[in-house]
Formats: sequence, structure tokens, C-alpha cells
Amino acid sequence: MKKQQKSLEETAAPIVIHENAKSALRIRAIDARAGKLGFYQGQALADARAIEPKLMAFEADAQEEAQSFRRLAVALMRYSPVVSVQATGELFIDITGCQRLFGGEEAILSDLKERMARASYSMCAAIADTAGAAWALARFGCVEIAGDGAQRRAIASLPVEALRLPPELSDRLRRLGLKTIGQLYDMPRRPLTARFTKALLSRLGQALGTEAEPLVPVIPAPRYYAERKLAEPIATIEAIKSVLAPLAHDLNEQLVRGAAGARRFDLALFRVDNEVTRLGVGASAPARAPAHVMRLFSNRLDDIRDDHDAGFGYEQLRLSAFDVRPLGVRQRTAFDLQSDREAQEEALAELKDRLSNRLGAKHVRRVSFRNTHLPERAAFFTPVVTPASPSNVSPEERPRPIKLLPRPEEIEALAEVPDGPPIRFKWRRVAYAVARANGPERIADEWQGKETAGPTRDYYRVETQEGRRYWLFREGLYGGETTNPRWFLHGFFA
Repeated sequence: MKKQQKSLEETAAPIVIHENAKSALRIRAIDARAGKLGFYQGQALADARAIEPKLMAFEADAQEEAQSFRRLAVALMRYSPVVSVQATGELFIDITGCQRLFGGEEAILSDLKERMARASYSMCAAIADTAGAAWALARFGCVEIAGDGAQRRAIASLPVEALRLPPELSDRLRRLGLKTIGQLYDMPRRPLTARFTKALLSRLGQALGTEAEPLVPVIPAPRYYAERKLAEPIATIEAIKSVLAPLAHDLNEQLVRGAAGARRFDLALFRVDNEVTRLGVGASAPARAPAHVMRLFSNRLDDIRDDHDAGFGYEQLRLSAFDVRPLGVRQRTAFDLQSDREAQEEALAELKDRLSNRLGAKHVRRVSFRNTHLPERAAFFTPVVTPASPSNVSPEERPRPIKLLPRPEEIEALAEVPDGPPIRFKWRRVAYAVARANGPERIADEWQGKETAGPTRDYYRVETQEGRRYWLFREGLYGGETTNPRWFLHGFFA
């Protein structure tokens, strides 16, 4: 609340946040001044006001709290790409493999405490081999770091509530004399399951590491990423580019070892004040070349130069690869690069990527095709950065006009016989005489998803005496579907 309303920092009155619980307004959170007066969570707001009439109370906004906590969780990704929010005010950070970047587990915990204190947050944190043990130590333990394999001994004396059990289950355990986690270690598993359901053994196994506990990251964790923790913060676009270059090379080496490429890259810029700026670029085909990645981000950084706000500077950068696809090593020809189809396709893909990231993906499009009979519905535009599928290839092998009208335009046509090709027609009040005609190509309307099908079309490719070529069709089978078929012009040939 104080972070959103800076004026509250200057007031001398105690501040609390309340919510509706147990048919009354009760305190949910308090500041330091309210704590000194003896206020506590769950206290009735009316009782607190009786003690301190100048008390400032604000109603809890669950949605805003959740959004603010998520932003904090994203900022804490400076320690690891895997940050999982369990509930508002509660999260896990998987620092496996990240300790060397910060000088060890003690350094990570010390830096986290210092950073949260500077941001005026109060927190409890612990490090253990499992998420369950870390949660138990943070909430109920006196040990902040449990060494490798030491979580069993570290949590043995903690109350059963430390296993993240429902309150009613914890109460049942206590009534039976099972008050600490260690008392559950040597008990037979089958009676425990029969009496307390599988939830108890599941939580115990997660805390001890005998049962897996998957964490859902607040942002999908990349398999491939490279990062730099800087000795001094940087603030300029040029400095960001200078750090991004070695990151792109490091990421490329990882992707080469994995015979993979990525279709999306993400650059996270961690500011000193716990704010995170994220920039993303896309690729139309799996890519990994450092020069290409650098060009994409260079254009992206230049676009935001005017609106760029580095605050007190960036102290850490992370380049991640997403949507990873297989990408093997390509063998180039030795003497005739012009005939190297793969090199040409790669160059075209890089051009598509640069244009899409500079102009916007929706502004750089290609023609794709859908499985339909009607020509006006067969082609549509899709962004070039979206992966192509076999259905995007035109299914028609027959000649099609180079230009198709969005909607067929009705014309007046004259044929020698009712079901024959036209010998002359009038379009937009101009008369044309047909010199040659080829057809018909019969196209029936789709019936799937429709209650009734439209009239059958007989298409003709016609050439006028001036050499112009048109695509015409007659709607409705003469004598079968109609006695007065209509004619339409649908496209133009070269």
C-alpha cells in the first residue's frame, strides 16, 4: 500500500489492511507502527479502532496484491529462471546450478535479504534440497540453510503444520499425539494412508525428497539461456548491446551442442531497483547464429531508444531461447554458393525476421491456403514468423489467376448454348468479345458445416480480342439447379 501511495510514508498514524472474514472485518496485514501498538493479524478492525482512533485502514484488493506479487516474482528471476508462485506472498526459487553466479547459497540468501530490506519488504526465507523442506524451515525453523541431504534432520523437530497440511488434518494428527514431523518418519505407511489419506504421505515425501514436486514457473523456464551479472550497472543502449554480443555467442554454443535452434528469443534486463525489462524477438525458422540474433535485438533496442528508462541501471542480463526446434549443422557447397538452396532459404528467413521485428509481425505476411473448394476462401494472409504447415501449400495444380477479386462481380454474358462458354460479356458497363475460351472447370460448394450448399459453379478461362484474359463462372447448373443461371467475373490472368 505504501509503495502505491508514497504519501503514506509521511503519516504518523498506524496503517492496517483488512478483509471480511468470519462475518467481521478483520486485520490482514499491519505496518511497523501498528505492530508496536499490539495489533495482530485476525484482530477485529473495530477493536483496533477502539485502541487507536487515528488508525488508517484499507480494504484488501486480492487481484492487485496478486499482480504486485507476480511482478516481484519476475524480479526475483535474477537468481534463477525458475520462480514458482504458490500463493500471494509465497514462492519457490529453484537455484539449482545458479549458486556459482552469486558465490554460493549463503551469498544468494544474504543478497536476497538485503534487496528485500532495501525495497521495504519483510520476508522469511530458507534454502534446502526440496521445496517442501525449504517452506517448512522458512515458516517454522531456526535453520536457514540445510546442507545437502540434511533436510530430514533439519525438519524433524518442526510441527506437523510445516508439511503444508490442511488445518483439519493437522488437528487430527495432534489429537493422536503426532506433533512433530520426525514422529512420522518410522510409522507404518499403510495405516497412515488409511487414516489420513494420501495427502499426508505425499507432503512428507515431497519434504524429504522421495516424491517429486513439480514447480510451475511464473514465466516458462528456458532450457537454453546465457546470463551476465555485472560488476557495475549499465544504462545506455550501446552498453546493453556490448553485453548482449557475448551472451549471443554463449547461447549459440549451447544450441550447437544440443543440435537445436530457437524461434523466439527473450532478453531480460534486471534493474537495480528490482524492476525487470523484457524484450522479445521472433524468428520464422529455427535460428541460433549470434550475428542474426544481435541484428534482431539491435533493431528492437533502437526502436525503444526514446522511451528507454534504465532507472539506476541494469545489473544483470539474461538471454533465453524459447520454442526450441531441432537444427543440425548444414554443409555448404565449396564453389557454387548461388546454387546452395539452404543458404538462400536461410538468408530469406533472416530477412523475414528483420522485417517482422522492425515493422511488426502482423505487417509482414505471406499467402497461406486452407482446404476449401471456393477460390475466394482458399487463400489468406498469415505472419511470416508463424511456422508453415503442409496445408499452407496450394492444393490446386490447375491454372489460377494472378489477381482474384475479393468478391465475384456479376456480369452480363451471352452464350451460344445455355450450358456453353460465353461469346461476349459486359463488365462495369464495358462490352468485351470473347476470342477464345477454355473450360468448364466445375467447382461445387462446400457442404460441411452448412445446412444447404450453394449453387454449382462452372469456371471458364476466356481471352478477349484485345488479348486480355479473365476468369468467369456461371452459377447454377442449367436445367438442374436453375433455368436462369447468372454469370460472374472472379479474376484476371497475366
